[in-house]
Amino acid sequence: MKNPTTSGENKLKYPNNTESELLNRLSEQEKLIDSLKEIENKYEKLFNNSIDGIYKSTDDGKFIEVNASLVKMLGYDSREDLLNIDIKSELYFDVSERNQELSNLQRTFKKSDTYRLRKNDGTEIWVEDYGKNVYDINGKILYYEGILRDVSEKKKYDDVLDVLLKISKIGYASSNLKEFVQYIQLELSRIIDTSNFYIAFINKEKQTINIPFISGEESEEEFPAEKSMTAHLINTNKSIFLHADGLKKLLDQNVIKLIGSSAKVWLGVPLRVNDEAIGAIVVQSYDNENAFKESDIELLEFVASHISLAIQRKKIHQETLISKQILRKVLDNIPINVFWKDTASNFLGVNAISLKEMNLENESDIIGKSDFDFYDQIDAAKYKADEQAIMLSGKPKLNYQESHIKNGETRCYVSNKLPIFDEKNVVIGIVGTSEDISIRKQNQLELEKLTGELKVQNETKNKFFSIISHDLINPIAGIIGFSELLKENSENLKPEKIKSYATIINKSANFTLALLHDLLEWSRVQIGSIEANKENLILSDLLAHNIASVNPLVSSKNIALIADLPKNLGVFADKKMVSTITRNLMSNAIKFTPKGGTITISSKEIMVKNKKMIETTISDTGIGMSKEKMKNLFKIEHNYRSAGTDKEAGTGLGLVLCNEFIEKNNGTIKVISKENVGSSFIFTLEASS
Repeated sequence: MKNPTTSGENKLKYPNNTESELLNRLSEQEKLIDSLKEIENKYEKLFNNSIDGIYKSTDDGKFIEVNASLVKMLGYDSREDLLNIDIKSELYFDVSERNQELSNLQRTFKKSDTYRLRKNDGTEIWVEDYGKNVYDINGKILYYEGILRDVSEKKKYDDVLDVLLKISKIGYASSNLKEFVQYIQLELSRIIDTSNFYIAFINKEKQTINIPFISGEESEEEFPAEKSMTAHLINTNKSIFLHADGLKKLLDQNVIKLIGSSAKVWLGVPLRVNDEAIGAIVVQSYDNENAFKESDIELLEFVASHISLAIQRKKIHQETLISKQILRKVLDNIPINVFWKDTASNFLGVNAISLKEMNLENESDIIGKSDFDFYDQIDAAKYKADEQAIMLSGKPKLNYQESHIKNGETRCYVSNKLPIFDEKNVVIGIVGTSEDISIRKQNQLELEKLTGELKVQNETKNKFFSIISHDLINPIAGIIGFSELLKENSENLKPEKIKSYATIINKSANFTLALLHDLLEWSRVQIGSIEANKENLILSDLLAHNIASVNPLVSSKNIALIADLPKNLGVFADKKMVSTITRNLMSNAIKFTPKGGTITISSKEIMVKNKKMIETTISDTGIGMSKEKMKNLFKIEHNYRSAGTDKEAGTGLGLVLCNEFIEKNNGTIKVISKENVGSSFIFTLEASS
């Protein structure tokens, strides 16, 4: 391309442009240059007046450009002094820290990690770096540029918060005072000088100071309190921060005595339990009077409060441990089940007898589980419903009975359940007791049964004596009376009168004999001297024999006796007892059946609960009886005696004996009767095999 200018000409020529257009362009360029200069001036002012340090530096560790704030921040006298340093060796404590920051600069403007630099006087400064790499057109790094912000105070503040937070967390979790103090000393060293750090406790009875922890290490040092600085702090129960002159003043005033070397600065705060100073936490420096500041008092007071809390917790922990051990021993020796649960009815704990009851070895086997893991689902659901209702109402449920199945057996318990409340009166669970009263209840039932039996026996005894005193004495008295008449007047009495008296004496004697026989038989049954001697019998033969024995009575009353007795019907029973039963029942039927009546005797085979039995019925067309009389017919305490249709006498014990003998032969007896219609006595005996 040709140059647009020609030789010999002194001004530029632009095709298609007039002279006025050229002047306008020149004017715009001048304005642009002025604008750029103004921007440059503003940048320079911002650069030099920024509160943050601004820099440009090379890869080999030299500053190209720095502002005044950076010079001041790093503690140099002039820009030239800072531009002449070697960044790697003079600004960083460790070259690896420089390399780390260089790797962080492989990015556009972005906040870098906070890191530390060394000031001109050797102290450290913490900065936040906002920087980037600047490259040429070939991608080669020309220089680094960025902004440094002094965050030393913020870093210290963050460190203090971090230290206090960690101490607080460990303090709440730790139960070992030694480990906790060692941890405190280590963490405090991040923010203050703890090279001379100790914790002291006072023994007020012995007036001695014990220092178990010196600079985080265990110690057995103990010395008289006297006028030591530590004792002075504990006695005043106030934090103390003094430099050498303040300590000297206390020495001069004889408030304290010097023990060891005098410190250039001394800082201590009391350890308090229930507002009483029991010790102190102390830091001191023997060579740096500026090692601590007034603000460090608050820091150590915070630490002291957590040490005090740790001491209190340890004391409470020991007391609680003793209380728990005592409570556990009490619970484990209570002879009833004790348990406690959360709001979901899951077990939180049980006592020893509960573990035994549930066939468990360790309490951990039940914690977190529910009744559904151990009992029948229906029982468990019932227990949970009860407990949820108690916790919902906030009212206890006391002295009530409940049961569940254990090893296939229903067990009965007396239970108490009470809601557990927290300090805000909110229900947080339930505590309960249960006592297995199955044996007690069984004993109670047996006792009630025995009481009932004793009552019956007592009534029976009374009836027995009543029979003896009345039914036995009266006929004997009659015998004696009429025999006396015969003895005294036999010569003067007519034969028919003598016969009448003799007949009365005979009947009375027979009645007395029958009564004595029945009483003796019944008594033998009661004292257990009569046992059933069972054998296989042909019932029809036995009944036929007994029918033959009562035929004279049947004939005397013109009664029709019908026997329906299948051959070869066998029973397994005591022969004498069966004879007594049938003879008594037939005698009663004859006694209460009028002349011309009918008595029917029949037997048949039946099944009772899959067992073969022989049922015998003795029916009559006699006078019958009322329901009330039938209800107590077989009980001696309700003994009934009624005269027969021909004024026949009876002892009233026959049916009682029948019932006793039938029971001893594993049979049953019942009666069906209607007044003026007749009665049917039905008894069963075991069929012979």
